[in-house]
Amino acid sequence: MQEPTNPEHARLLHQTFRLQREASKEFHYALRCAKEAVARNQIDLAMHWCRYGATLAGVSNPGFFYSHEMEELLADIGRKNLTSTHRKPDVARRPERFLHVLTVAYERGGHTRAVSRWIDICATYAASERHSILISMQEELPVPTWLRDSARRGGGELIALSTETSWLQRAAEMRSRALEYDAVVLHTHPGDLLPNIAFYDRPVPILIFNHADHMFSLGTDVADAIADIRPVGHDLSMRFRSPAPKKFLLPLPLSDQEYPRSDKADARRRLGIPADALVVLTIGAEHFKFSSVLGYSFPAMVQAICAANSRVLLVAIGLSESEPYPDLKRMTNGQFMPVGFINNPDIVELYYRTADIYLDSFPCTSLTAVMDAARHGLPVQRLCSPYQPLMWCDDPGLDSVTCGATTQDEFVAGVIEWLRWPDEKRVELGNRLRAAVLRDHCGESWKSKWLDPVINALRLPRDAPQPSEPKCPQRDQFSFVGLGRASWVADWPAGMFVAGSILALGDLPRVIRFSGILHSIKPLLFDPAGEHRARKRIGMFRRLVASIELRDIFAALRTMPRSIFRR
Repeated sequence: MQEPTNPEHARLLHQTFRLQREASKEFHYALRCAKEAVARNQIDLAMHWCRYGATLAGVSNPGFFYSHEMEELLADIGRKNLTSTHRKPDVARRPERFLHVLTVAYERGGHTRAVSRWIDICATYAASERHSILISMQEELPVPTWLRDSARRGGGELIALSTETSWLQRAAEMRSRALEYDAVVLHTHPGDLLPNIAFYDRPVPILIFNHADHMFSLGTDVADAIADIRPVGHDLSMRFRSPAPKKFLLPLPLSDQEYPRSDKADARRRLGIPADALVVLTIGAEHFKFSSVLGYSFPAMVQAICAANSRVLLVAIGLSESEPYPDLKRMTNGQFMPVGFINNPDIVELYYRTADIYLDSFPCTSLTAVMDAARHGLPVQRLCSPYQPLMWCDDPGLDSVTCGATTQDEFVAGVIEWLRWPDEKRVELGNRLRAAVLRDHCGESWKSKWLDPVINALRLPRDAPQPSEPKCPQRDQFSFVGLGRASWVADWPAGMFVAGSILALGDLPRVIRFSGILHSIKPLLFDPAGEHRARKRIGMFRRLVASIELRDIFAALRTMPRSIFRR
């Protein structure tokens, strides 16, 4: 990538590299603490340190995406604490019994839907297969009923491990359950350490479905194969992850359900949208999908599109009127319509039917929403910032029809041009995108073109040459940059990422929580921030302090000098 000439870009990238250095330093500190805990036979504390370090690395990319040292430490924990029961796979026949492993299943969330769709496709086009689901850390969150239904249609069961047991007990049960199947498919969170412990010696063939292909992650050392969901993620895996597993491209599986285009008028009537409006739809989480950073501004994009045509109504699912752009509706004279998070898929379906054009979120793509929009026959506009090639919707099917924009001006100009087109021309483009998505993501075509070569490779020895795979053209200007998520959240100081990672995990011991408090003091007192960001920092700090009892603070104070000097 060329060096940025814009001073603002240069400043933010400098902050990014500084954040990466701090994240790397904290990761290696956590790894060192984990090793010392193992040496003292404090296995539970060691796993907490590893989980914290891996989660931090996933949130604020430390400049690398894989740690053999941490994975080997976790494998050693499994080797010394779990039984070595091993079942030699029958390489003469194709695997037919699959166990899909998740960390947590969400009602909303693309990777949970991907598991359901994967199983549904196989239930339709490979009736002899059996697919079960195991969830390791669901806790009190309800399991989606549609996921249970998929397991039943796949001829299997849904297993939720008890979170009342220790991690070693859960790892042992995960291993025991896996021995009943021909292969395991990991859909786990990047910081989930249980597969590393449970499958330290790969007792059955293991495939990672790398749904977070832009992030640091655990698990690759125990895998026989990695399946990346995008060409840019596949490129990253080939160059920067563990060299041992075979690596494939496996686009997201989607439903091939038919969506009638004739229902647009009825959908608009039911949602209270004017019949003659030009509806531009976008979907994404408010917290990071629509950040304004590195010269790219979501509010500026919205205003430019709305100003181009008074009939435009830009509907944003996932954004509320108060967060994160409270004045944007007023600034567009009501043409911007944030409707908040919608939990009912039938209502989301109505919004897809009302739309004329779909906009991907930026700087971070909403990959599943983009594919669903294309499947509905909508023209889809995507943005690939040269500073953020890891975060865009890089897809072989969509790229075969239309290329994404590389600047915000190009993004806006393309949408305005589409708005000028007659309905028939937009429908024609949408139908071409729909055909491409059906070809690469849906039904028997997805299974035979993408999934079958991956499953067949699981039967081969780990050191066998990688089988040939379908090639996907990549655009030369999208050179890989190892910044991950760090470059668009660089205005958060490292201490706040430490605090955020600790709060996200919830059950970390006091020594790690107190470390987060110490990290947070400096950015609270000295690092500048706008009012909105400052309130969030203070809120995080308060929650961390509130999570520690007084006796824990006194205990941590006794060990603080040693911790500071060791750093």
